[in-house]
Amino acid sequence: MSRLHFLKSVTDTINTSFILESGEELLVVDGGFGSEAPYLQEYIAALGGHVNGWFITHFHNDHFEALLKVLSVYSDITVDKIYCAFPSDDFIVRAEPMQGDIKSEKYLALFRKYTSERGVDVCTVKEGDVYSFDGDNVTVRVLCTPDESILHNPINNSSTVYRFETNGKSILFLGDLGEEGGERLMRITSPELMCADYLQMAHHGQNGVKKECYEAIRPTYCLWPTPSWLWDNYGKGGYDTGIYNTVVTRGWISSMHCVKRHYLMTDGTQVIDLSED
Repeated sequence: MSRLHFLKSVTDTINTSFILESGEELLVVDGGFGSEAPYLQEYIAALGGHVNGWFITHFHNDHFEALLKVLSVYSDITVDKIYCAFPSDDFIVRAEPMQGDIKSEKYLALFRKYTSERGVDVCTVKEGDVYSFDGDNVTVRVLCTPDESILHNPINNSSTVYRFETNGKSILFLGDLGEEGGERLMRITSPELMCADYLQMAHHGQNGVKKECYEAIRPTYCLWPTPSWLWDNYGKGGYDTGIYNTVVTRGWISSMHCVKRHYLMTDGTQVIDLSED
């Protein structure tokens, strides 16, 4: 049996945290802010406390920081291997002024420190890599890794895209991929691998990939790592008066007429049985 655990945000913020449970094995995708780490730790501990593979889409703190907390604080959680693909250090230094982010090299320095101290194996993934877990019940394909020629929205567009396959179901994790990254994903990925049953909406459903990318994926179920204020683009004037494009994205998905259900992070932690139709 395989189950996908879509974790809530305990602090009502943008947060991307998923756990795939297959047999006795656990695979984590991202994990969220450091403030979410206590909840993530309790959740993993309740599932046995051992992570067979931890997959990182990119190193922004709302995806990456909880892992740093787990490695540095929670010795009861064991991690066999971390899978990731980060741009070069030089690119990161150059990218920071473009995107105005908190210094990402700080997070990568801590990542290297903590993985070394804990003796956790780090696997740098490449496009086309395929990994198997729980026997052969789970397959993870790496569809897209950072392209340093993309200079617009550079860190988000450096998101690694993973396709999980289990029990005849597919899950596509886009991280915070932007328009340029989404266009590249479509260029280098076959139509068969672009399609997915479950889709993690890019960049929390706002300012991510274009409509054409979602049309190529044609998901049956959408996973929105999106708090309520972002889901409604709530601003000073109320509904859809904020600065985000979430409502626009919702309209794109609605017009495709292929989605049976939306899973919203704002509804709390949800467990999806992937053995069911």
